[in-house]
Amino acid sequence: MTALALECRDVAVGYGSGRAASPVLAGVSFGVSRGGRLVVLGRSGSGKSTLLRLLNRLVEPVAGAVWVEGRPIVDHEPLALRRRVSLVGQAPIVFEGTVRDNLATRPRHVEAPSEDKLARSLEDVGLSPDFLDRVADSLSVGERQRLCLARALVSDPSALLLDEPTSALDPKSLGVVADLVLSLAERRGLSVVAATHQPELVRRLGAPVLLLENGAANASVSAEDVERYLDGR
Repeated sequence: MTALALECRDVAVGYGSGRAASPVLAGVSFGVSRGGRLVVLGRSGSGKSTLLRLLNRLVEPVAGAVWVEGRPIVDHEPLALRRRVSLVGQAPIVFEGTVRDNLATRPRHVEAPSEDKLARSLEDVGLSPDFLDRVADSLSVGERQRLCLARALVSDPSALLLDEPTSALDPKSLGVVADLVLSLAERRGLSVVAATHQPELVRRLGAPVLLLENGAANASVSAEDVERYLDGR
């Protein structure tokens, strides 16, 4: 049997402790195949971001288990895991300096990426290598989002976790980024988990949907159920 790229088994997450603990996710189970896609759909506060942070080991479950590439997530060294399972956040955050400086950001023990690798990462997201010398703060919102994707690609991840990747974009840029994600997934064989509440992104990705409501997950959602949910959100 081929191991899943990402898997949650009856996972629960809560913040706080004792009687003050606040449950965020409860009984969440799903799997994403190698090179597969999953859309995590839900309203604000439903636990979408927490689920992605769980897969990136930025939060720990209070119950259940998370597996990555056929091994329990606790068997993976956290920094190495985060290079293999890259999280791209909701806000397209760029660091001070040039685009090159942003792409070359890495842990101290990791070898610096070559100039060719930096250029290829930009080309993979539809930006010219000429951008390497641009000041990152000068980029448009759409260009920043692409830079964040390129920065995630430099570490040659096996999976991308996208947290509301198009929430700050206009409709035209939303379509461009959605198509870019699909192209990257195909060309690089990436597993993709995208958390969103935007109907257009859900429809463009055309992936199985995990619906989160009040911290509980429904992994058996039909296309008709998804459309009804989107129309009545």
